[in-house]
Amino acid sequence: MINFSQDIANFINYGTYNYQFDNVGNEILNPSSSVFQQVYFRLPLGSFIYNNSKILSFYNPVFTEFIPATSSVFSSTSSFSQDALDKIEEISFINSQLQKQLDSLVVSSTMNSGSATEQSVKLVIINLRIQLGQGDSEGDFQDVYPYLPIPPEQKEDAPPI
Repeated sequence: MINFSQDIANFINYGTYNYQFDNVGNEILNPSSSVFQQVYFRLPLGSFIYNNSKILSFYNPVFTEFIPATSSVFSSTSSFSQDALDKIEEISFINSQLQKQLDSLVVSSTMNSGSATEQSVKLVIINLRIQLGQGDSEGDFQDVYPYLPIPPEQKEDAPPI
């Protein structure tokens, strides 16, 4: 890489910069050149004074798009219909009931441990977990109590990571 540190220091300290132009007046820009003025060019930056009254006559400077909405705005202008909200509430209630049923079954099965009841309890727990969306089939769950879902990375048919 070409070292332009001295040229940059001269420009910063003394403001010296000689433009390089071609024969028709275009500035020469060549990033791989060894000449500093062919790699960089200077843009004069000035302080701009804006007339606020003229800006206000054309544009509204108040942001309206990115203002965070409050919960009252969401409740009054909800994008969901009442039917969708009722359905979401119904599904949430069913899921909580299934979760309570599953929890009580898990507690009761720890107290009663017979082989026939253990198998039936396993099937009930797995069916409840499937209804809760924790898996699709019996193979998606562990074989030992409390029959938790198998993590995706531990499944036999999981693709290699």
